[in-house]
Amino acid sequence: MNIKHSAFHAKYAIIDRNSLAGMRNLREGERLSAEELRRLNWSRRVDLVRFCAEKIPFYQRKFDEIGFSPDDLKEESDFQRLPILEKEDVRSFSHEIVNPDCDINELEGATTGGTTGEPLKTYSDPKIHLSSMSWRMLNWWGVDASDNSGYLYRAIPIGAKKLAVDVALWPTKRSYIAAADITHQNMMCFYRKLRRTNSKYLVGYVGAIDEFARFIESIDCSVPSLKAIWTTSAPLPATKRSDYERIFACPVYTQYGSCEFYWIAAECRNQSGLHIGSDIRHVDIVDGSAAVDSGSFGDIVVSDLLDYSFPLLRYRIGDRGRLLNHQCDCGLPFPMMDYVKGRVSDAILLPDGTSIPGEYWTTIFDDFTDVVRSFQVHQKLDYSLVISYECYVGKNASTAISTIGSRLA
Repeated sequence: MNIKHSAFHAKYAIIDRNSLAGMRNLREGERLSAEELRRLNWSRRVDLVRFCAEKIPFYQRKFDEIGFSPDDLKEESDFQRLPILEKEDVRSFSHEIVNPDCDINELEGATTGGTTGEPLKTYSDPKIHLSSMSWRMLNWWGVDASDNSGYLYRAIPIGAKKLAVDVALWPTKRSYIAAADITHQNMMCFYRKLRRTNSKYLVGYVGAIDEFARFIESIDCSVPSLKAIWTTSAPLPATKRSDYERIFACPVYTQYGSCEFYWIAAECRNQSGLHIGSDIRHVDIVDGSAAVDSGSFGDIVVSDLLDYSFPLLRYRIGDRGRLLNHQCDCGLPFPMMDYVKGRVSDAILLPDGTSIPGEYWTTIFDDFTDVVRSFQVHQKLDYSLVISYECYVGKNASTAISTIGSRLA
């Protein structure tokens, strides 16, 4: 353990004890066997259901409607009987979901971006250790929260807030660039900061990472200190991962989360799927309201096992995915899920009414990551289908745009 690491965590012991305590708890989860983790996950689900039945008006009403009592929760199939919390429920009945023992003005509010429908607002307990959840994930990738890093984000600290963040993090250094202001000049400044601070990892939205990757390639430079790229807020196609790993010369990882649940699942260094943090989250895959078999695609439904201030129990998040049957050989005990394959609304509709879901279309160029850099699938109102793809041309990886047009009528 180096001096910077020790200083960083010693300072957090003073300014954010919840995060350090949370990290210790998360570490304990990693040391459990798969069976012990399943038992912990189940006991936390039972506790959550019992709390909702005793304290939360919305769930009390929903449980009464189906004649459900927490004492009925004896096995997995019983949990599947519980009603699914829909986005419209949160929009219409948020006042009934807030823990009556909490002051809503003291909770953290989060507003979704609306990519899965009309934006909505949820709440969370500010004492929940969100920072430690990201620390665990970074450790899986061979870096540490105390390492110098770079962030390409929508909202970045500026002025007095940045000064406060810098003091809190010292001696760790973070460099920032606003995702909405990625000009050539700003990217050059950001690049020089990364080089000067020997940043070990880079965090950003997939679109922002894409812009910065194009910039690094255009100036024919590199950031040799980087050990990991962390992409967020969108699925990471295999074509993009291959492209970024070539440009940055380090592994590129992805994790799955949302405004409602920041950390749900993340890759390990094997990059063979997403490890569900089942000590803090529970994931179901459903078709309508019924659970699907492991390995089958469906709607992702998530339960937050930690936060009782605005409990989200079996919440349909708006994405599609599937659970995986295998356990990763990295040694972590967590169950696996596949990479998110699209939104609930993403599908190609054929004239005869057949629907081809988004999880298929996101993988059509996975076997050609050395040739295809990026692609887009677009269906017009007349059912015609246009697939645009960007290819590498020549050893300097210049690009050309090609289009495939197809009439499905």
